[in-house]
Amino acid sequence: MDNFTEGIGLFLGGIAVIALAAVLLALPTQLLWNGCLVNAVDAVNPIGFWQALGLNFLFTILFKGTSSSNNKKNEQKN
Repeated sequence: MDNFTEGIGLFLGGIAVIALAAVLLALPTQLLWNGCLVNAVDAVNPIGFWQALGLNFLFTILFKGTSSSNNKKNEQKN
């Protein structure tokens, strides 16, 4: 039973770390967007925190690196 509760604690702790990292990365996105893009481009509107968080998730999905799978394929060819 102790292993189960320890595993649940590690899982919840991992989720908390991921959530904290997402929040910490959304704030610079919001500040850079509102501070640089809004002033430089006429058609760009300021964004809020939740929109910045959504942009971070979207960019993570779209631009996810696949270098580890490419390295394995290259090693198998040699």
